[in-house]
Amino acid sequence: MNTWMGEAIWRHSLALVDLLFEYRFLKKMFGTKYRYTFVWFYLGSFIYGYINRTFVLAGTTLGNFIYLSLCGLALNMLLFHGSAVKKIFFTLWMYCAPELAFCSIFPLVHTAAAANGLRYCPDAVLDVMSYVSCVAQYLMMEILLRRLHLLRRDFSEKDAFYLMYIIVFIYAAVITMTDLFLGVGDWAEGTMFPVAVCCSLVAAAGTGLHLFCVIMLERRLLERLAEQQYTMLSRHLKAAGEQYDQLRKMRHDMKNHGLCLAHLLADGKAKEAAHYLEELDIRTDQVQAAVETGSIYADALLNPKYQQARKLGIDISIRISVPGEDRLASADLCCILANALDNAVEACERGLRAGEAAGWIRMYSRMHPNYWVLEIRNSIHEPVAVEHGRIRSSKRLQFRRQPAYGVGLQNIRAAVERYEGVMEVKTGKEFSLNIMLPMESQ
Repeated sequence: MNTWMGEAIWRHSLALVDLLFEYRFLKKMFGTKYRYTFVWFYLGSFIYGYINRTFVLAGTTLGNFIYLSLCGLALNMLLFHGSAVKKIFFTLWMYCAPELAFCSIFPLVHTAAAANGLRYCPDAVLDVMSYVSCVAQYLMMEILLRRLHLLRRDFSEKDAFYLMYIIVFIYAAVITMTDLFLGVGDWAEGTMFPVAVCCSLVAAAGTGLHLFCVIMLERRLLERLAEQQYTMLSRHLKAAGEQYDQLRKMRHDMKNHGLCLAHLLADGKAKEAAHYLEELDIRTDQVQAAVETGSIYADALLNPKYQQARKLGIDISIRISVPGEDRLASADLCCILANALDNAVEACERGLRAGEAAGWIRMYSRMHPNYWVLEIRNSIHEPVAVEHGRIRSSKRLQFRRQPAYGVGLQNIRAAVERYEGVMEVKTGKEFSLNIMLPMESQ
C-alpha cells in the first residue's frame, strides 16, 4: 500500500511539474486572461486526463494524440490570449514534441531489451524514457522563450498552416515507422540493431525539424517586419525629398528677392525696398521644423507626418520629449512613434472618406526620472473593436484575411515588451494609446 501511495505521489508530482512548464511557456507566449489561470489550467488538464483514463476514450497512439490535442486546444482557447491559429499551432507543437523525442530513444532501448531476451521494455525503463523526452521538450521551450521574442505576435494563417502540415506529417511518419518496427516479430540475425539506429536517427531528425518549424515562423515574422520598415522608409525618403525640393525652390526665390532688394537699395529707393519687404510673403512654415523632440531621428520622422496631417486638414498637436539613445534605441523609438501616428492619421482619413470632418490628433509625452510616458489620442469615425487590449485591423477584415490584430499595434507592443513596459489601448468616442517604458536612471 505504501509503495502504491509513494508511486502515485511521485507520478502526480511529475505531472504537476510538466503542467508548470507548459503553463509557463503558454503564459509567456500568449498571456493569460484571468488572475488564477494556472488553477484552471491544472483542473482542466486533470479532468480531461481523468476522463480519458476512466472511460478509455482514446486507446491507440493516434487516438490519444487527437483526444489530448483537442482537449488541450479547447483549454488554451479559454484561458489564453492570441489568435486561434496561433493556439492551434502551439498546441500541436507541444503534443508532438515529447512523442518525437521518445521515438528517438525507444528503438534502441527496445533492441537492448530484445537482446537480453525480453519481449517488451520494463515499465520502469519506459517511465525514464518518458521523463527524458519531457526534459527535451522543456529545453526546446526554453530555447524558444529566450531567443524568439517576435513569436509573441500573431502570425499569418498561410505560414502557420504550412508549418502545421509539416509538424503533423513528421509526427505521423515517425509514429508509423516506430509501430512498424515494433510489429516485426522475428528479426534476421544482425538486422534489428541497424534498423533501430535508422529509426532513432529519423526520429531525432524529425525532432530537429520540429524545432526548426518554429524558428521558421520567427524568420517569416522578421521578413514581414522588414517589409513594413522598408515601406515606412520609402515614405520617409519621399517626404524628405519633397522637403529638399521645397528648400531648393525657396533658396532660388530668396536669391531673386535678394537681388531685387539689392538693386532697390543701390538706387537709393529705401522706401520701395521697405514696401517690397512688407509685401513679401515668405512662407517658411513649410520647411521649418514644427516638431522638436530632442532627437534628430524622431524629428526627421515626425515632421513629414505632421505636415501630411496638416495638408489633410487634421487638427494635430505634437508636444513630446523623448529619451536619449543611451536609454531607448532609435529604431525602437521610431517604431513606436511612426506606427502610433500612422494609425491615428489613418483613423482620421477614414472619417474624411466617409464625408466627415478631418478630425484631430493629440500626441503628448513626458520624461520622468525612471520612466517615459507617451499618450496619443485621436478622433474616430466609428467605434473600433478592442479585444484583450488590442484593436482589430479593419484592413484585414476588408480583404478577408485572418482576423488578426492591427500590425502597427503589434509592432508597438513588440517594442514595448523589449523594455518590459506597459501598453494600454482604450476606445469609445475617441481612440487612446498609452505607453509607459521604464528607463534606467542616469
